[in-house]
Amino acid sequence: LRPLNTLDDLCRLMQSYVNVRPSAQGHPSGVSVLCVSSELCNRLGACHITMCGTGMQRCTLNVTLEKAMILARNHGLLPRCIMQTMDIMRKQGARVELSAKNLKVMDQMPPSAPKLFKLCLPPSDGEL
Repeated sequence: LRPLNTLDDLCRLMQSYVNVRPSAQGHPSGVSVLCVSSELCNRLGACHITMCGTGMQRCTLNVTLEKAMILARNHGLLPRCIMQTMDIMRKQGARVELSAKNLKVMDQMPPSAPKLFKLCLPPSDGEL
């Protein structure tokens, strides 16, 4: 990640990403636009909303990137640690839950759990 000094630089970069045809050879992968748009929104004091038509994974990756950038920008995370931080968040974050849910291996709460919980509560009169 290189520092971008002016809003004009950010706007030019955004324009270059927006005007790229997907079929062109050597076009950016699309990931770079996430960093640039995040930085542009941050500098303008604007809200950054990410929406994906079919790609929940892309949204979670963008959120992971955004969290890492906030840690670097506002809390002193070293630039060399950003990728490692993102890897940790990916391996232990929302993506893991999504994958488990999609693979139907997520823990299922049995229907009898609320009844069991009520049995574990102390008596309402306060006596044990």
